Amino acid sequence: MARTGTQESDTALGRQAARGGAVTMASQVARVCVQLVSLTVLARLLDPKDYGYLAMVLALAGAAELLQDFGLSKAAVQARTLTSGQRDNLFWINSALGLVAGAVVLFAAPLIAAAYGEPELEPVTRWIAVVFVLGGVLAQFRASLLRSLRFTVVAVVEVVASFTGMSVAVAVAVVTGSYWALVAQQITVVLVSTVLTISVAGWRPGLPDRRASVREQVSYGSHLLGAQAVNYVGMNVDTVVVGARFGAAATGLYSRAFQMMMLPVGQLIWPAARVALPVLSRVRHDLGPFAHYVVQGQSVLGHAIVPLLMLLVFIPRPLVEIVLGERWLDLAPLVSVLAVAGVFQVLTAIPGWIFMSAGATKAQFRLALSTRPFVIVAVLAGSYWGVMGVAVGYTVATAALWPVSLWWAGRAANVPVRGVATGAIRLIVAHTIAGSVAGGVVHLVDAPYPWLATSVALVAMVLTLCVEVALWRALRVDARLLVRAVGMLRGRVREAA
Repeated sequence: MARTGTQESDTALGRQAARGGAVTMASQVARVCVQLVSLTVLARLLDPKDYGYLAMVLALAGAAELLQDFGLSKAAVQARTLTSGQRDNLFWINSALGLVAGAVVLFAAPLIAAAYGEPELEPVTRWIAVVFVLGGVLAQFRASLLRSLRFTVVAVVEVVASFTGMSVAVAVAVVTGSYWALVAQQITVVLVSTVLTISVAGWRPGLPDRRASVREQVSYGSHLLGAQAVNYVGMNVDTVVVGARFGAAATGLYSRAFQMMMLPVGQLIWPAARVALPVLSRVRHDLGPFAHYVVQGQSVLGHAIVPLLMLLVFIPRPLVEIVLGERWLDLAPLVSVLAVAGVFQVLTAIPGWIFMSAGATKAQFRLALSTRPFVIVAVLAGSYWGVMGVAVGYTVATAALWPVSLWWAGRAANVPVRGVATGAIRLIVAHTIAGSVAGGVVHLVDAPYPWLATSVALVAMVLTLCVEVALWRALRVDARLLVRAVGMLRGRVREAA
């Protein structure tokens, strides 16, 4: 009877995970559409230098976001039990850290402007400080929703915030034609997210409770903060190097290429982690279900994102023209190289799930300290060959660190990762073949219009994947899993209707 109860519990949790994944996927499709419209419209209203200013500021000031959160939101989601007093204390700690982070960014504004030699960055940095103050207030309200598996609420809030931010940015860009549109977008998104999340969270923080210890959450968060801080440096050193060596215009071009890669990656990786963390945390002491959910999560996430990245790898030119416009076509080679890095960023997200859900953030911090210097060296070395050299260095380092991260996570959490590695290699091989066929067909057809070239590529890729699924048994298993996820998504849409 006990085993039957456990099986029923696992089944119920699996259903919650599937529903959460389906809702998250639906919301992220909506967010990708919003981001795509925003990217397409703003690219035609603003200059590369405008994007460069914001990218240069966020590459340095963005580290304050880690201080503002301190890993405490994930600690709250991951905790086996969390009392109301502990939740209140975590809220006040996060709010105080948000104020500190905002103040640090505010007073660092002249230093950031001087570091790049761009006076325009000082007022931009001061306004961006508002984002971190609001983020500190928001952190525990969002964590409470995720801990309760209220993924639909979180999804709706994010879509509304993204749409509002885009609308404000376009309006400001039409009026001013300047980088202030991008600053307004950043502030609007976090402001709307904060107001809506607080209004639907269903709780209000009380006064700090001295009897409710949060030492365990702070310990978890401090190690996670260390890992995130080191990873942040590794992930943003390329933008800092481009800004310092080649100026705002080059940074704007690089940031647009990076954003095209991150459009599919960023919009699915982080939300998927928000579903994976509470689910995996509940089964972390049962290795069978834990490993099963990790493999399945990687399969759904990978097959959703990697095909899009392969299109960017093999046919970047028509996609750049569609999204950004003809004047940005010089970005195509950069987009192609960075999309390869995007594939390995997707795969590297899975070890992160394992570390955080298993409570192994100390090991995650040690991994970051051991490996991120390699990224910095690779980017600095690549910069001697210009902006493209920076992109190649970043991509090579990201690809090389994926197997190391997976091995380290498996060892730290005592979880078998052979199935994860096998699934990842299958993803890479299957979609590389499909992407290369699509690119070859487009080259042979030589379609005169970007939309036509993209359509030809999509048809070629789908047909190739169909052949692969027919011939490759393991890929058929992945395909059935993806079909079930899509079926769950359609069911949730009907329920909402």
